[in-house]
Amino acid sequence: MRRLAGMSGGNNPREADLTTRSHIRRRDEFTPASLAELCAGHIDLIWHRAFYGQSECAAVLPGIVEACEAATYTLTNDLQSLGTSIGEANESDSNATRYFQTAMQTTRQIRQIFGSQRSPADTVRLLADEWWESGAMVGKSNGQLMLPNIIRRWPQGGQANPHIDQREIPLLEHYALTRRIGVNVYLETPQPGDGGEIEFWQTFREENAYRFLKRSDYGLDRDKLGEPHESILPGQGDLILFDAARVHGVRQVREGSRVTSACFLGVRTPAHPLVVFA
Repeated sequence: MRRLAGMSGGNNPREADLTTRSHIRRRDEFTPASLAELCAGHIDLIWHRAFYGQSECAAVLPGIVEACEAATYTLTNDLQSLGTSIGEANESDSNATRYFQTAMQTTRQIRQIFGSQRSPADTVRLLADEWWESGAMVGKSNGQLMLPNIIRRWPQGGQANPHIDQREIPLLEHYALTRRIGVNVYLETPQPGDGGEIEFWQTFREENAYRFLKRSDYGLDRDKLGEPHESILPGQGDLILFDAARVHGVRQVREGSRVTSACFLGVRTPAHPLVVFA
């Protein structure tokens, strides 16, 4: 079993919080059945190729590039973000205030970029609402609407440290989520060999263990994780959904750029709606 540096065998209580799986259990189509399997933890990943049309992707990229280059992202300089993310909101009260104050403005801006065509993240949300037993809804916190989706762009040189997307954060605690599902539709990807792959390592069952091992900036040290268990380069228009408790990162983009339309699905029980946020 591969272990993170700082985690030894024996009686280390944090080691029990880490599940290592060398095999990624996945489905090749986003359907009601595969959504249920992913939300229940029976699979780790859905990779639905050509979910969104390549011509539709190409049509919106100029507006996305212009908007992303004008935006700021506070967690790292490795990527651009159209919209304040819930990860940023978790860093400070001022960021949280900005997150809620700009959510509707960001949503309008993204929909203006996509114009008459529906954004892929909105399409995923509508399908989840139809397919999940109790529907899906955009999250709220103290009556304030959360951002339902976000656009991210990794220009040449951009990457993402290995990390998990935590469900045990103040803005989500009232939902008592059992799982947080990452949703990404790829509007642009580098050519094979030019980087931009999404990489997967082990799964953290308990988030305290992850917080103990985090870098001072964000995420984990790639060098201490060893080789990823799986590395995927999606194609333009592909949809990937995955359990965000699994450590994941983005390999450095050497040429071109990587653009995603993204959100999260928060899972409670089948009797509760999925919570959509970004």
